[in-house]
Amino acid sequence: MGSRKSRFCGAADTVGETVTVQRIGHARSSHGLQRARQAQPLSTFGSLRLTARFMAPLLFVLCGALASCQSDVDGVAKNVKTNDIKAPASDVEESFGESGAEITLLLQKGGSGLFEGPSRDIRDAAGLSVGDLGGNQAFVKVVDASSAANVATAVSAAKARNVALLISYLPPQVTASIAAMPADQRPPLVNLGVPVPAMAGNVYNLVSDEMDSAVEGLRAAAASGHKKVVAFAQTDFPQAGEFKLGDTVRASGGTFLGMTRYNLTDASASDAVQKSRPMLQGADTVLILGRTAIATTIEGAIKAGGPPNLTFVGTSAWPPQTYAEPTANGTVIAMVEPEGASLIAERYKRHYKRTLSTDAAYGYDAVAIASGIIRTKGPAGLNAENLTSKTGFRGVTGLFRLTPSGQVERRLSLFTISGGKLTLLSAAPTSF
Repeated sequence: MGSRKSRFCGAADTVGETVTVQRIGHARSSHGLQRARQAQPLSTFGSLRLTARFMAPLLFVLCGALASCQSDVDGVAKNVKTNDIKAPASDVEESFGESGAEITLLLQKGGSGLFEGPSRDIRDAAGLSVGDLGGNQAFVKVVDASSAANVATAVSAAKARNVALLISYLPPQVTASIAAMPADQRPPLVNLGVPVPAMAGNVYNLVSDEMDSAVEGLRAAAASGHKKVVAFAQTDFPQAGEFKLGDTVRASGGTFLGMTRYNLTDASASDAVQKSRPMLQGADTVLILGRTAIATTIEGAIKAGGPPNLTFVGTSAWPPQTYAEPTANGTVIAMVEPEGASLIAERYKRHYKRTLSTDAAYGYDAVAIASGIIRTKGPAGLNAENLTSKTGFRGVTGLFRLTPSGQVERRLSLFTISGGKLTLLSAAPTSF
């Protein structure tokens, strides 16, 4: 079966090249994209507007270092999708699209021998993205990298084929081995998995995590004068994360009073709160991290016996069911606004019969970055200068930019939990 090839063109109809230029004024854990679809925003991004002419979402490639831009935004829309994309079977060599520059997607198959879970979501979203935005100038080749030998061979072969970009969703140690290769011996690399070091250069971690949400939430609290912070986190929360939170608070002129860790039981949550009573007496802000409903158990225990007038900051990792807990009312959470994701959520579900996931949204944006640059600058434009444009990109995961150090900076909106749902407090800035 491996010798057969199956190619699926991302868009059947060409409506001609249209460049939309708009001016704008002015982050493994979820960053809240899927959950944020439950929100009831009070306003929407002014720069995300669809017309009847554009039936597919637009990824706006912000120019920054890109020469020839005449405005703050170089937006691209071509080959608008009008027909469904059917994903090829996972037991053949897969390509989405027929011609143009190659974008290689490195994934691992599951125990069934098929792409499963997040890998399947990313693969399908990549197909949707190149169909929307590739314009017959880019296609996605899906490569099974289930073994270390496969990875080394795949990267070498990609370099020989003059691949424009590698996109990896592999175990961190595998992606790290690719990232460690000299930059001139491989294509640029966008990582959709756990962040890896980018010391060799031209490596970019695209995924935001719970820390990004926590940091933005603390910054918002500090801006309103709440600067004495106590934090709670699950026992597996890394020490480096605690240091980063402390640095964030101090950089805002505040005081980080300490962190207490908890296990995933009500008894552990209650014990953690009791141990933290002395710190809570001197605090005005409580940050609660965790991918668990126990987060609201902790909040409830603090509210029941702690000092009044505390500001509570949650994170985008909180499960959606926590919003319905009465104790969560008033909690502030920073996350990606749902506007961008809604542009492709319905079509993704129609094509693939399941709900758009955060992993899928990242996969869509990774391909969209490459497609946009290829269409405006050609395959050679996928270089460090253009990938790290200071004005960044606007995609379905919001406004973000990649940095030379390999990290991602993302603009988040601020929500509060009220009546069992998220309510928008302030929209993300429209530029960096």
